[in-house]
Amino acid sequence: MGIQTHIRRGSALAIGAVLALALHSGAAHARAEALADAPQVVFSGGYVPNAAQVRDRIIQAGQSLGWAVTREAPGLVELQYDKQGKHMAHIAVRYDHAGYKIDYVTSYNLNYAEVDGNRRIHPNYNRWIRNLMQRISGG
Repeated sequence: MGIQTHIRRGSALAIGAVLALALHSGAAHARAEALADAPQVVFSGGYVPNAAQVRDRIIQAGQSLGWAVTREAPGLVELQYDKQGKHMAHIAVRYDHAGYKIDYVTSYNLNYAEVDGNRRIHPNYNRWIRNLMQRISGG
């Protein structure tokens, strides 16, 4: 085996390692899953809150998880979650006496993308929304 063969083999291994690292690090930055649209939550059972009580539950639940109120209007609370200044999610929570619905508004650094009508986002967003829904519902 000549020195050229050895160098080519070493170069091929180095190039392969660089490509594998580039592909791996790109995959880590592009981590995303389907954006799960939160379902309409309808309160049931014996407790029937009024709209002001639903609003209060949304705000209290959000604040307890680190969400900040950015806007309020009758039947609407907009919340923003800022994760250490690196990631941000902004949502709209529409509510009335019967329940509420959470909708995605915008985000920063959460890999949001819409391709052919399919919305994708970092998995943490879906987890943050599930946690918020559980807290609003008293869980």
